[in-house]
Order: sequence, then structure tokens, then C-alpha cells
Amino acid sequence: MDLLKSIILTVSMTCLVSCAKISYVAKQGVGQVSLEWNARDNKDVLKDKTVSEEFKRKIRIVEKAKKYFYEYFDLPSTDIYDETTFLNQDAVTYLVIHSPANEIKAVKTNFPIVGSFPYLGFFSQKDALEFAKDKQSSGYHTFLRPVYAYSTLNQWIFDDNILSSFFTYSDERLVELIFHELIHTVLFIKNDVKFNENFANFVAQKLLIEYLGKSPKAVENESKQRENSKVLMQEIIKMGQELNEKYKSSKNHTETLENFLAHSFTPRVKQVCKRLALKSCWPLKGDWNNARFAAFSIYESKQDEIEEIYGLKQM
Repeated sequence: MDLLKSIILTVSMTCLVSCAKISYVAKQGVGQVSLEWNARDNKDVLKDKTVSEEFKRKIRIVEKAKKYFYEYFDLPSTDIYDETTFLNQDAVTYLVIHSPANEIKAVKTNFPIVGSFPYLGFFSQKDALEFAKDKQSSGYHTFLRPVYAYSTLNQWIFDDNILSSFFTYSDERLVELIFHELIHTVLFIKNDVKFNENFANFVAQKLLIEYLGKSPKAVENESKQRENSKVLMQEIIKMGQELNEKYKSSKNHTETLENFLAHSFTPRVKQVCKRLALKSCWPLKGDWNNARFAAFSIYESKQDEIEEIYGLKQM
């Protein structure tokens, strides 16, 4: 009887987990389909007098960047970004990352075919907040951030569209964004979000310099800014690792985090920002917890590795 109970409990729990994933995938699938369903051909949008001239200008920037990308790499063009979807919200989706209270580690969710991801994306902000609240009630730290652009890797039955959320970016940042997302469609390593994001960032930045034909002086100035930003990011990653070590011998994880943020993180961030003469010391904005540290490391920790590979190729 005990064995039978154990089997029933195991099967029931497996069903609950599986059903939750199915529900999640179904909801996000509906969200993705709606993006395509509400899309309009760029040619029609550009002729529409009710669409602002600023939005039309942004669409033309995307089209020009896309054309440059495919010609630069001598690749056949695709239908990606040939249509535009106007959203009823500022962001297209919301990412939620959750981490244990005693460790800086993004909890991964596994999905068939596409692999595992250290975050979950929600087209509905309400769903994202509910998921974060549920994880918090289970003792996890959570971090939610809006996403204004993303790529399906152009592997869906539909092509990715231009989204009105793109228009929040400056012209230069918009071009870099398009390069970034197009790179994902060319190279995407399964189960390695860190590499994928940092590789796309690195190549997009290099391509942007050539696209804009920037002067050596401008490139030098931007390189210095990026280097300063990298120094700050590396310091944050280092502090996250230090906090992880403290957790190993900690009996009160909440107190450990609070003390670390007050007596180590904040003073050191201020010091680095001052030393580098940064105009905006952005890490001091918003709250930090294990999930935010984990989210940060996802996108930054492999940048040095990629730059090293690039440097070796140039020798």
C-alpha cells in the first residue's frame, strides 16, 4: 500500500509539473501567434497616414540595417522584419529569473526540443508578476525586467516582426539591436544563453562601427566607454561570487545579503563609478538580490572569452 501511494504521488507530481509547462507553453504560444496575427506589411504601414512619421522613419532604419547585414555576410535575405506589429504595451514581454535564497544561481527550466533556459518570458505582465509572486512565496529571490525586443531565431512557422517596442531605442541602438537579433538567427548554441547573448553583443558592436563608418577617434572614445563599463560589470560579477562564498557558511541568508549590500556592494560600486568618472552609476538604482546577480551574470560573464577569440584571430 505504501508503495502504491508513493507511485501515485510521484505520477501526480510529474503530471502537475508537466501540465504547468504545457500551460505555460500554450499561453506563450498564443502570445507569439497574436504578434503575427496583428502584424501589418511594412509597405502598407509606410503608406498609412495615421502612422506617425517618426515610426515610419524607425521602420526604414530597420529595413536598411537588415539589408546591410545580409549583404555584409553574403547571406540570402529572409522575411524577418518585413512586417510591423503595434503593441498595446511598452514592452513585448517580461522576463522572470528566480534564484535560491542561499545561492546566486538562476534556476533553469527545461523544455523539449528548445532546451533549458535560466529565465521564463511572459507576454502578459500580470502573468509575470504572478509567477514571480509564486516563486517568492516558495522562498526564491526573483528579478523581473521588461524586454523590448527578442528573437524566435526565425524558427517559428512565422517570421519575427518589427515591434513598436523597438521604437523606444535611439537610432544607433536600434541598428545594433537589429544586428544582434539577426546574429541569433545565424548562430545560436543550444543550452548556452551566456555565450549566445555575449557573442551577439560583441559581433553587433563591431558591425555597427563599420555600418556607421565611425572615425577612429569616435571608435576610440566608445571603446574606452565600453572598457569602463566592462570594469564595472566585472566588479559586480566578482562581488556576486564573493556573496556566494559567504552564503556557504551563513546561517541567516537574509542578514548576509543585507550586510553585503550595505557594507560591500554599495561602497565598492560608488568607488568604481567615481574612479571611472561614469556619468550614470546605474547599479545603484533598484534593489539587488540573488536573482538580479544571477541575471546579470547570464549576459556578461563570457564577454572576455569572446573578445579573446577575436583578438587571437587578428594576430
